[in-house]
Amino acid sequence: MAAYRVAVCEDEEAVRALVCSWCREIFSGWGVEAQVSGFANAGELGEGDFDLYLLDIQMPGESGLSLARRLYESGVRDRVIFITGSAEYALEGYSAHPLHYLLKPVERQELAAALGLAWEKRRPRALIFRAGGKTAAYNAGDVRYLESRSHGVVINLVDGERYIPIPLTEAERSVPAGSFARCHKSYLVNLAWVAEVGRTELRLRDGARLPVSRSAYAAFQSALVRYLNR
Repeated sequence: MAAYRVAVCEDEEAVRALVCSWCREIFSGWGVEAQVSGFANAGELGEGDFDLYLLDIQMPGESGLSLARRLYESGVRDRVIFITGSAEYALEGYSAHPLHYLLKPVERQELAAALGLAWEKRRPRALIFRAGGKTAAYNAGDVRYLESRSHGVVINLVDGERYIPIPLTEAERSVPAGSFARCHKSYLVNLAWVAEVGRTELRLRDGARLPVSRSAYAAFQSALVRYLNR
């Protein structure tokens, strides 16, 4: 699994260094491989390049609030934790839908609680399928979609395919509610992988395309919107 990428954007060098250090220690203590990078201003950051953003709300140049709003508008959800020296900025920050707030001086215990909330939302979850007395488990994030094929289900993973001899309807009961949806009677898609949806097909983040049936289009669109806004 790739390292969990964390950006700490804080113009006060001492605060930035301390938060970066604590982030590394906290994730290491949880057994999570994390790549923590510090930045002095929001202009150094790209959109969607990190799994988690710790942003000072007010900074010279582009503010953390401005970046957070751009991230939210581009579809990035549950990845922003604000750092601020004044509670009065918190109300303004709600427009960017942050996951959490940390007030300066940042306390290690409060930082750990905020990181725990973020990691809980992002950590890979297992999909467990049982068939013929055997059990197979896969990281949910590695499953792109499930396809009904050859009287069973083909699990399409980032590193290949696996076959299990159960109906797609049974496999559907084993996936997390709200995280997968039918785009076609033969396809159950991991919504985290969807990049674009059209009337007759959808595109995944890796460029793969799947059919979208007329009967499934509206329900699939609704499921995707709910997933993005949760």
